[in-house]
Order: sequence, then C-alpha cells, then structure tokens
Amino acid sequence: MPCGGVMERGDLFSPYPLRLLSTLSLFLFIEPPTFVRELRPTEVVKGMEATLECEVTGTPPFEVKWLKNNKEMFSSKKYAISTKESVFTLNVTNCDVSDVGEYQYTANYTCNVSNVAGSDSCSAVLTMLGKDPKSSANITVLHLLILTLKSYCLHFLIVSLYPLKFTVSLLPSVTHFSSFLGISVVTEYFFPLKNTEPPSFLVKPESQQVIPDSTVEFKTTLKGTPPFTVKWFKEDLELVSGPTCFIGIEGSTGFLTLYSVDTSRSGHYTCHISNDVGSDSCTTTLMVTEPPKFAKKLEAAKVVKQGDSARLECKVSGSPEMKVVWFRNDHEIVASEKFRTSFIDSVAVLEMNHLSTEESGDYICEAHNPAGKASCSTKVTVKEPPVFSRKPSPVDMLKGTEVSLECEISGTPPFDVTWYKDRRQIRSSKKYKVTAKNYHTSVHILNVEAADVGEYQCKAQNDVGSDTCFCIVKLKEPPKFLTKINSVTVVVGEPVELQARVEGSQPISVQWLKDKEEVIRESENTRITFVENIATLQLTSTETSSAGKYICQIRNDAGSRECMATLTVLGW
Repeated sequence: MPCGGVMERGDLFSPYPLRLLSTLSLFLFIEPPTFVRELRPTEVVKGMEATLECEVTGTPPFEVKWLKNNKEMFSSKKYAISTKESVFTLNVTNCDVSDVGEYQYTANYTCNVSNVAGSDSCSAVLTMLGKDPKSSANITVLHLLILTLKSYCLHFLIVSLYPLKFTVSLLPSVTHFSSFLGISVVTEYFFPLKNTEPPSFLVKPESQQVIPDSTVEFKTTLKGTPPFTVKWFKEDLELVSGPTCFIGIEGSTGFLTLYSVDTSRSGHYTCHISNDVGSDSCTTTLMVTEPPKFAKKLEAAKVVKQGDSARLECKVSGSPEMKVVWFRNDHEIVASEKFRTSFIDSVAVLEMNHLSTEESGDYICEAHNPAGKASCSTKVTVKEPPVFSRKPSPVDMLKGTEVSLECEISGTPPFDVTWYKDRRQIRSSKKYKVTAKNYHTSVHILNVEAADVGEYQCKAQNDVGSDTCFCIVKLKEPPKFLTKINSVTVVVGEPVELQARVEGSQPISVQWLKDKEEVIRESENTRITFVENIATLQLTSTETSSAGKYICQIRNDAGSRECMATLTVLGW
C-alpha cells in the first residue's frame, strides 16, 4: 500500500501529495534542542576525575558533539562520553595538564546538540587546581594512602591533611620499600575538602523611604566563606558605629542601623564585604521624607467686606512632592473665577473674589506628601471691614529731609488706626507726627536719617474687621569710591586702563575728565564702561598727548565724588 494513503477507484490524484503533506505535518511538531541546564565551570585537582553535564529539551533523536577549545572530542579511555535521554555527560579521568593547557591550566569545553529542526550549544571552563599558589592556597586536601600486604591481604590506610599548595605524593617513597615491606598494591588518593569562596550578596539591602526621627535598618544576606569584614559608606564617607549608627554582622546577615534620622541622612549607602580571597559591594538608597508641617498657619479668624476679595495664606514645610487642597465646610474648593489657588515656594494661597455671606464658614488648607499630611483652618465671616483704598508707595529719601506716608480708608468708620515701623508701633513724638481723621491717615517723618529706613505698616480696624498696608522706606546714599584709580606710566603705543570701584544708591552716573577741563568721550582709541559698579577707562594705544591728569567723577541724587590719577607716557 502506498505511504500516501489508499487510492479509491476513479481517483485522479497521485499518492505523493499525501505523503508530502504527512511529512510536512511531522516537521511541524519537531522542537529544536534548547538547554535547560547548561555546563557549569568546574575545578578539579590533578589526578582526579572531572564531570561536565548538561540537559536539553526538544524532539529526539539528538546528535551530540563535544569540543575542547573548539576541537572535536571522541569517547575514549581518557574521555567517557555518555547520553541518557536528554542528559549529556562528559567524564574526564585522571585530569592532567593535557586536559586544561600547559600554561593557563584552563580549557573551554563545549557541548553541541542538534536535531533536524535546529541546534544549540553551551560552554564551560575546566580549571585544574594546585598549579597556581594563589588559587589553591585555601584548599585543604585529604590524602589517603592505601597499602595492601602481599601475604596477609591486609590494607593499611594512611591519612594526611595539608594545603594543596604543599601537596607532595608519598607514592615514590613507599614503592621504594615495597619489596622489603611485602606490599603488593599501593593506592594514593587526593580529595579537596575545603574551597574558600569569595563573598557575594544573596540578598541586597532594599532602598527605604522614612520620616524624620525614624530608626532605619539595612539588612543584607551574605554568601561565601566567613569570616567576613563588613564596611558601610554614605556616599564616599565610611561610617563608624557610634551614637548615630551601628554596624554589625550575625552569621551570614550584615546590617546597618541608623538612629533618629533626619533629611541630612538621605543619600546612597554602600555595603562593602570582603574575606581572604575577594570582595563585593552593593549600593542602596535612603530617602528621609519630612511630613508636611505648617511653618505659618492660617489666622484664627477673618472678617471680610461683602463683595470684596480675601486672601488666605499659609506656609508649609516638608519634603516634595507636596500637594495642597482647600476645603470650605468640609467640601473641596474647585478652582474658578471666585476661588483661585496657588502653591509657590512653600506658600499656599487661596484667593477669594466677590465674596457674599454664603461664602462664610470654616476654611481648611490640607497639605500632604508621601510621608503624611497636615491641615490648618480659619473661620471666615463676610461683613464690611475697613479697606485701604489708597496705600503709600515705596519711598527713597534723602538724608535730612522730611517725608509723609499717607493712606485712604474705605469702610465703616470710626477706625482705630495704628502705624508701625518694622512691626513696632509708632506714636506721635519729636520724630513722628501721626494723624488719623475720617478716612485719611498719615505719618510724617521729620529729619530723615539712616535709622528711619525700614518697613512701615498702617493698620486700620473697626468692630467687624481690619486691613493693613505696607510701605518700604529707603535712604539714598551718596556715591563713594571703594577703590580709586591709580597713576600709571607707559611707553608710547602701549594700551592703558584706569579703573575704580564705587558704591551708593542707584542710579549712579560716571564722567571722565582730563586735566580737569576736557571731558573724555568714547572714540576708536577710547572706551568707557560702567558695569557692576566698576568704572573703567581704556586707551587702546597711548600717545604723548595722552599724558596728563585723569579725573573720575561719580554722582547720584544724594551727592558726588571724584578721584584723580596721573598718566605718564614715555617716548621711544
């Protein structure tokens, strides 16, 4: 019967398409080999056996090739190659230099597995110990020497322990006396008992985010051969156990405890571990987030004129990201033309426009960040308090003159008006004259001097509220020289620069003169600048006519000053 199937009478088709279809269907279910367990790097003592093993998934049958340093290997007395289902094994017996290389004592072994659908390969390094003192200094060898007597068939076991780097076979000395002792068989074995493993991290410390005054503990689980040396660093600074922190290790767990942390303890912390044969390190992060705290709370109560605007303001400290929400009578305030909110430079502001009695109530500012939340509140009553309709403008005064700060108040009189300078109340005296009549109030400052500079505040209040305005008063200072121009001697054709540093109330004007009469102006050879209170005169190329006395004059509304220097020009 054809492989393609049975042909019915009258069929006009060949069985070969059916055979092709069957073959294609078969190939659809063949899975290429994939390593689920790869070869692992292996260390072996000279004279002992090494086993390399790997495992694949896929559709058998598989074709397996073993290679050493990219050269194909075949099963022999030296190399035993075996396959059990999908597990492939290479046993290297009586390992010597030929198995690893005469100079490096390492060799790369590769297992290549293939089927009709594809192939895969994996490699590992085989290292022979005992040749490099550094690599074998920490390996202890169990040395078994078995002697069999000819006549009695008795076995004597000689056991010795010593570091591998001192391994010396006892076999030659024993066989030398084998005839005399009646020894028929001498067998010698070496077994590595201990291999010091460099440290590494099984579990690394996790990054943490905490609030101030918390106690923080970073823990890490170590792998390797103890004893370990553990050091902790914050950025590049090594930490030492003391009042603020404690560093310890219990078994395979290393830890760092930080006490009563604050925001300055935020940063990167590095754990460094080491033992006799190596070291490792890892880094974690601590973020100390300060919960919101109101540095400036809302005032306890506020009375506002009906139809007027009001501003609620508070200052919040704490870590970002900070979010501020406002509530009125436990209902969140949504931004609109009537209510405008802002949060800039830690200052939370609620501005209310065209208030009516319906807007009276308890107003709450709530601030929250990932570390917590805080709130403060005020009671707003909408009435008709006094409002300053005209406020004093900032004033720049000349010493010895007089100045008046005046305000106009709207609202319901009578008003209780109080003036302040730098938050201290001002009363009428020889220095100040304070007046308040109807809707007008002023303070008159006599014989202005430096002590009068500051912030002036006028507060007006009645039975239903108050209002305040501010004014900054400054004193104009005449200009003066911090450094004066210096006399200079140059040779004809050389450049020269005269420079002076000044201070005083702005604006300050600068003028340069030569020989007290000639006003110096900019030209191709002359450049004049006044930048950041530094007056400069530059001559690109001096001439004999450039010699003379140069004067720098400075002035402002408060006065003027001048300084002089001599320019000497020498001929060729």
